[in-house]
Amino acid sequence: MDAMRAIRVAAATATLAAATMTSVTLGTGAALGAPPAAVVPDVGQPAAVVQPVDLGGLPGIASNGASAINDRGDIVGSGYNDPYSGHGFRWSRGVLTALPDTARAPFKINDAGQVAGNQPGRFYSPGFVIRPDATVVSLGFSVVDQGGNGQVLGTGPVTGGGTHAQLWREGHTFDLGAPAGYTSEARAISDNGWILGEVRRSDHQDGYDARWVQGRWVALPTNGFGADINGRGDVVGWSSTPSGDTHATLWQGNRAIDLDPQDPLSTAVAINDAGQILGSTFDPVTDLGHILLWDQGHRIDLGTFGGQFARPIALNGRGDVVVLTSTAAFRWSHGRTVRLAGSGVPTAINNRGQVVGTILRPGGTSHAALWN
Repeated sequence: MDAMRAIRVAAATATLAAATMTSVTLGTGAALGAPPAAVVPDVGQPAAVVQPVDLGGLPGIASNGASAINDRGDIVGSGYNDPYSGHGFRWSRGVLTALPDTARAPFKINDAGQVAGNQPGRFYSPGFVIRPDATVVSLGFSVVDQGGNGQVLGTGPVTGGGTHAQLWREGHTFDLGAPAGYTSEARAISDNGWILGEVRRSDHQDGYDARWVQGRWVALPTNGFGADINGRGDVVGWSSTPSGDTHATLWQGNRAIDLDPQDPLSTAVAINDAGQILGSTFDPVTDLGHILLWDQGHRIDLGTFGGQFARPIALNGRGDVVVLTSTAAFRWSHGRTVRLAGSGVPTAINNRGQVVGTILRPGGTSHAALWN
């Protein structure tokens, strides 16, 4: 799994909030986990506070923010004066550099330095790739994800109408197609090339989430929303139960596993290659949102981090979690909580535990920031 899942986590959370889930039945599968562990003792009372490093801004641009960081500490993001005038940048070794006008909204960078993103548009946002040699490649589809090995995944229009998931690899674009009478949309790719997408009838009346396996779309064993996929092909997301509750779900091979049978509303939004899963639950009685982490078969309730709600932002390959609450942002790592200072909004974390995002500045503007 790519170490930077914040874009997809935010999208998955927004999808759950906006969508009215249809009632579907989970397949047979053992529930994962044990009784909830105690809330981590230092949640809400962080052992340390990490101050942000202000990465600066682009000349003439009012606000900017960071969207991704790789394990070498290279950062990409974009600045803007309005929603349709983004200007991309890259920050590396203390130097912030403007990207070409053909690369205005980058949101992925892998360890080789390859950058992927989209050009802002009102109706369609075509994608781009910046290769490690700084060559910019324009793509015929909108990018949704980039794998660690350089594969870029997205969705684009096809002749005759509709859309297909598309994959760019080593200078070539491949149409992943769809069954007759259906369209396909890309959602996520793992570092080693597992692909998650959605296949939907052309009239939008029926559809299903699916993995791309040996040249064709294979439906998940039960219906639901898949949010992320790891290097073993495991998918996490959520499904509705017969009673209408929404439960965090793991699709592993041909099984659908209810991760959180005791809560009426829970989601899973990210999974890493170690099988650690990040999610959240909402308690309608207390009106509080809790962060959940499943690790080695155990369900860990990380609590609210002292806020009225807590929203999962990112999970890296070693199980570090980034959280945004109603009061502050936090990084949690194996029982230790650190507050990310500076009125910031985090967006991504790398496998070294470095977090990037945006901090507010006087006058209502913003700058990209790094928390080490």
